[in-house]
Amino acid sequence: DEVLERGLRHAHHAVGRHFLLQTVLREDPSILEPRLSLALSVVERNIAQVFEPYLTTGSARDERADFLARMSLDYISTQGRWNFEDPLELKQLIRDELLAWRGVRQRRMTAARERPLRKVHDTSARGRIIEATLTQLAEGHLGRFTVDSIVKNSSVSRATVYRTFPGGRDAMVVAALDREGARLFAAVADAMASEDTLQRCLLAGLTTVWHHVANHEAICGVLATQPEMIQRQLRFESATRTYYVSSTFAQPLLGRWLDTETAGRLAEWMCRICVSYWLNPAPYVDISSPASVATFYSRHLAPGVEQLSAESS
Repeated sequence: DEVLERGLRHAHHAVGRHFLLQTVLREDPSILEPRLSLALSVVERNIAQVFEPYLTTGSARDERADFLARMSLDYISTQGRWNFEDPLELKQLIRDELLAWRGVRQRRMTAARERPLRKVHDTSARGRIIEATLTQLAEGHLGRFTVDSIVKNSSVSRATVYRTFPGGRDAMVVAALDREGARLFAAVADAMASEDTLQRCLLAGLTTVWHHVANHEAICGVLATQPEMIQRQLRFESATRTYYVSSTFAQPLLGRWLDTETAGRLAEWMCRICVSYWLNPAPYVDISSPASVATFYSRHLAPGVEQLSAESS
């Protein structure tokens, strides 16, 4: 507990007071990618080695150390709803979200079924242009597809394309990603609302999110060719906004079991988990496999969820 508390407080202050880093983040954070991704993977391994001596030896030690390291890095860069200046809040974070598994017998959970994305029936010019844009993204053409390729694949004229999306290619990409984001949120809401316990609700949501981000052709196309477009939305202050929006969406779905504040914190925690293991895969969880996700959830998240639920009650 003490190592985590000291480390999180010190590192968070160091990042916040680093003039050059904060200037870059404010002016043009894109220049940090992809160097930042590479550097973080190295730093993560080093931090994991710091934690290992404090963990019980065994097959799960490396996995626990990696979990603590990646979560620590996420909190250092993006504190979200937590106030690291408050010692009590920092202790609560460590107790509930990082070390809740201590002394708790692992509860095995059966795999959840991912919910499909809703079909879109839109034959309008706008709908066809969005479908053509998604095809370009899936093929890895984010930075180089042309209006002519959209015209060819949507069967609309150039004039119609420009009239529908005056902002050109960027506006098409934003519209395509917004629509797919809405479909993903709907699938996650469907998955979570269909369960009757808090643990099953969260597992269903996590399973559905990971299934679709791992298999969605357009998302995979962007991540494979221009990952910095996604990564820069999930770092530092940009991540704070992303986590807030996503957790605000999920928060009401947890209101059946938790008070508002606890529901918000738990929803944000799940967002952090989703992002961390999606952008930086770990060998001990296959996010596209519901069975693997259930095992991961049982081992790392269920005890913390139980603890937060008890405190809320």
